[in-house]
Amino acid sequence: MSKVFCLIVGLSLACFPACAKVFGAEEFYLDNGLRVVVVENHRAPIVKTMLFYKVGAMDEMAGKSGLAHLLEHLMFRGTTSVPASQFNTLMLENGVDFNAFTSKDFTAYHALSDISRLELVLFLEADRMHNLQIDDAAFSGEQKVVYQERQQRVENNVKSRFAENASQILWQNTPYGHPVSGTLEEINALTKEDALSFYRSFYAPNNAVLAIAGDITFDEAKKVVQKYFGAIKKSTKPIVHKNFPKIEAGIYQISKEMEDVQTPKITVSYIIPSITTDKKAAFALSVFASYFGSGGNSYMKRTLIKKHKVVSGAASADIFARGYGSFTASITPNPQTKDEDNLTMLENSVLEALAALDEDLLALEKKKMLSWLVYTKDNPENAAYLVGHMAALGLNLKEIEAYEQNIDSVTLEDIKKAVAEMQKAKKLLTVLMPRKEAGDEF
Repeated sequence: MSKVFCLIVGLSLACFPACAKVFGAEEFYLDNGLRVVVVENHRAPIVKTMLFYKVGAMDEMAGKSGLAHLLEHLMFRGTTSVPASQFNTLMLENGVDFNAFTSKDFTAYHALSDISRLELVLFLEADRMHNLQIDDAAFSGEQKVVYQERQQRVENNVKSRFAENASQILWQNTPYGHPVSGTLEEINALTKEDALSFYRSFYAPNNAVLAIAGDITFDEAKKVVQKYFGAIKKSTKPIVHKNFPKIEAGIYQISKEMEDVQTPKITVSYIIPSITTDKKAAFALSVFASYFGSGGNSYMKRTLIKKHKVVSGAASADIFARGYGSFTASITPNPQTKDEDNLTMLENSVLEALAALDEDLLALEKKKMLSWLVYTKDNPENAAYLVGHMAALGLNLKEIEAYEQNIDSVTLEDIKKAVAEMQKAKKLLTVLMPRKEAGDEF
């Protein structure tokens, strides 16, 4: 049932007063600890629900990789009240668009429906929060599905294996060091008892955030959520999450030639702060990444492509994480150039871009970023995802509503300081090239 939930969310709004609320979100807590965040949007009679459990691949025990993802699959296989595949049948018969995804940080279950079907969605979601049943047949069936997904998407795809290998080198012995999908050997070794133990340890209202966005008022949301989730007991055992160790600085490099790669790709990745470790630096690097390699007027577009004849380039900063974040810049270089020259050029371009950034360019970049957030609120799917995501990372409502201000308040000095610190952090250089002669990729 799992599908990567690729939701590209724009980063902000047109110029509002500094104290303006971005989403106009309101929240409440049930007595059992469930946090509920509501964003009203009455443009259409639809509603998006996203239930985030604050548990992901990073919380798996050693040797149990893929367990969070397998449990996500099993959540669709029946409860004491809604057995077997009736969950899927009821959702489909009522026109609900639903799915789920697992990340390193959390597991999320989402549904988009007509407002008249909201009670059905909440009933089914609340039911499987505490009534999940896993029989031997269901476990075996989903274990095979997860195993086959791993084979098809990673084991049989050399590009995916290369990317995974690079990620493992970057994160190494941290909670982000193993793949969300698990390894074939460890998926095969998982047991029904493993899944039930994981479920009982982490699937509880006091370890979850429910985001609701759409054609519903705050008071209506309080009433209907209390109706279906209020009687669920909270976990009385401590919910233990893994802590991140300090990541030592260092430079690593991985290169590979592959037969099915048509164009070369050069990438540099840094470990950076996230909004949960250093919010100010994280937002500064987010703005810098946008200026450096996002959009048609980025530094890469204006300089690297013209000056160095780079075919294409992009940069991004992943700052929404329970642990550290990452800054990544990639180019498709001129095929006639040397790998080592391209690596040097890409590394140097980060500092060259910083030197070229001035107050006027910074103002333009922030305005570009802030021009998108208004569309996020207007789309219930985007609003539920972004608000729910930030809430699941532990941000309070004031911090969530300050999203625009966090972008707008970034200064040139903030960026210079953050980039200087990034240069001292752990760095990974990767080179992916077309194979010159036939042979085994791995």
